[in-house]
Amino acid sequence: MISVIIPTARRSQLLPRAIKSALAQSVNDIEVVVIVDGPDPETSQYLTQVTDPRFRYIQNVRSLGSAEARNVGVKASRGEWIAFLDDDDEWREDKLEMQLAAAGNVDDCVIVSCLSEVVTPLQRYVWPRRVYDNLSPLAEYLFDRRSWFRGDTMLQCSSLLMPRWLFLDLMFTPIHDDWDFLLRAVNTRGAKIRTVDKPLVKHYIEDDRQSLGASFDWKRSLAWAETNRAMINPHAYAGFCLTVIAPQAVKAGDHTAFVSLLYRALRYGRPRLVHIALYLAIWLIPMEHRQRIRSVWQGSRQSQSA
Repeated sequence: MISVIIPTARRSQLLPRAIKSALAQSVNDIEVVVIVDGPDPETSQYLTQVTDPRFRYIQNVRSLGSAEARNVGVKASRGEWIAFLDDDDEWREDKLEMQLAAAGNVDDCVIVSCLSEVVTPLQRYVWPRRVYDNLSPLAEYLFDRRSWFRGDTMLQCSSLLMPRWLFLDLMFTPIHDDWDFLLRAVNTRGAKIRTVDKPLVKHYIEDDRQSLGASFDWKRSLAWAETNRAMINPHAYAGFCLTVIAPQAVKAGDHTAFVSLLYRALRYGRPRLVHIALYLAIWLIPMEHRQRIRSVWQGSRQSQSA
């Protein structure tokens, strides 16, 4: 019924956790397909020892990147439904069962997500704080940031379940693959996004390990936004430039991006005051300090609610 697609590269210490959580699902009619993206003897050695008949793996001769690795996995899969799991994340055992109940008919043009328990070195959060309602433009939900801290909105790849036919109709593209897919599915196919209002994914971030698809050159991200501006309204475009691309440029140490991104946001978008304030904070306050501020803020909110 369901094919679980897990791309991986040089994560032999983390991958077993993801595979175990997939095979432990309360829905038994699944297959788990791991795509090893390029030569990786240590990971391949581990995978030869997984004996569950619902499991198999594919070895890419060379690295294709996270998007194409997922495409390879889906094309080789057999399930009516496709679910994606990152190799450093894990699922609650009833994740697929609850999403199937929310999905309805496999012929429907629907994508099912869920909440995530986001784990950082400093704190744990449940994101998103606000789920997508299918009433506002999806790009606005994803990129038009209204809050000072991350987590107000989120549609993350490890949370997604969709019909196989819908994925094969669109496929992932090489940059911002899940966002790009979701925007095309909603804007060109009329797909509806349903969210199970429970944290069914444990998503690990901000611990400095390498990821198959977590970072992009900021210029490539800007080029992607330019190409897809028809699907990204002005507020969302400004938010993308100032709060999504900016951290990539800061991480790369490319200070020439400061004026360029600000100009693009002002020239082609409609930045909100919070976008401008966050943009300055991203450039002026080191990431570790921003993480600590967010952790203190979150802890204060939790203590108030208790």
